[in-house]
Amino acid sequence: MSQSIMAYAGIDTGKHKLDVAVHGAKARLQVTNDEAGHAKLVTWLRRQRVRRAGIEASGGYEKAVVARLRQDGFEVVVFQPAQVRAYARYRLQRAKNDRIDATLIAACTADCEAEDIHAPPDPRLAAQAAHLTLIEQITEDVAR
Repeated sequence: MSQSIMAYAGIDTGKHKLDVAVHGAKARLQVTNDEAGHAKLVTWLRRQRVRRAGIEASGGYEKAVVARLRQDGFEVVVFQPAQVRAYARYRLQRAKNDRIDATLIAACTADCEAEDIHAPPDPRLAAQAAHLTLIEQITEDVAR
């Protein structure tokens, strides 16, 4: 009987760099948040046998790496910052830095149930996302 064990990664996203951790392992990586760094990340994740990666939404800095990971066949979970903070509180974790955050996001990713993971958005809608955001902001401004 063969048993398949999925490895999970957590990615803490910054404007210029990505900090990455594998759940339950000491494996760590830091790469630049650009195409070259994304290529190194994909190669490294494959060597670590990672199939699912979690990443915290961070003002759009995560979008390019999320697209690259999905394009290369990884399952990607995009967490809202409030979800990660709540998970840290649940785990009674107060320390905070990029490496710790990556480890926390990896644990959060490992704890996700398959049915809680949303399918990636339809790529045909990406072009309309900025327009929809603008419309929502204008609607809120008018209501205020």
